[in-house]
Amino acid sequence: MQLSGLIHADLVGALAGLRHTDLFAISDSGLPVQPGVPVIDLGVVYGLPGFVSVLRPVLATVDVEAAWVSKDIESQNPDILRVLEEHVSPERLDHDDFKSRIADCRFVVRTGEATPYANVILRSGVPW
Repeated sequence: MQLSGLIHADLVGALAGLRHTDLFAISDSGLPVQPGVPVIDLGVVYGLPGFVSVLRPVLATVDVEAAWVSKDIESQNPDILRVLEEHVSPERLDHDDFKSRIADCRFVVRTGEATPYANVILRSGVPW
């Protein structure tokens, strides 16, 4: 049994399976996900777990070389954007473009976050 870090078996397995340039997303509770894209659903109730409480341990586990968010996060959720900018400096996309890129993700991690535009697409890097 693990002593620390992520303990959700499906999430740990999905992250361990990432390879260089693979895309995955961390989403709020409402992001639409195209059929065929696996969803690791962590949401229990609205607000739990929150986006940031999932983002931080994921980023501590995976090397990330690029990130994308919806432009709307700037006005609709500046607190989440600030946290993202501290860690991944995300590029901004039109919201429809952002949602269409979800189809290219290996998987989406759905949180219980109940604030708008708390979503990020991440591209796996290489740790060397």
